[in-house]
Amino acid sequence: MAQPNNKKAATSAKTTTEAVVKTPTSKFGQILAMSGDAVLDRRSELTLKSAQKAMNSHLQQLNDKRDDLEMQMINLTDLSVDTRDSLRPGSKDFNPTQWVQQMCSIKLEIAILDEEIAVAEEVNEEFFAG
Repeated sequence: MAQPNNKKAATSAKTTTEAVVKTPTSKFGQILAMSGDAVLDRRSELTLKSAQKAMNSHLQQLNDKRDDLEMQMINLTDLSVDTRDSLRPGSKDFNPTQWVQQMCSIKLEIAILDEEIAVAEEVNEEFFAG
């Protein structure tokens, strides 16, 4: 009785070997055949890409906001007279107190954004450079 068990074991080993060697042709079959490491590698690739896109998007939003504030500051500093014969700066509604408050507020927002941008760039360099 020892031989039938050996034949059965040999047939089973042959079938197992054939199943491992055979490469699936369909995409779903290839996915099923992927080893744990291949799945982890693909998942880590996609996660890295997603995080890099999020980091780039965050930096872009911060820089866009800073550009908008710079434009607001340029608009505030455009105090040229309305006409050649007018000495009124900017517009007839010019309010020096409001102008100073707006300018200080914008400068403060820019300073805060500069810090946020510096930190975001550090994070980008630390985690995504290379």
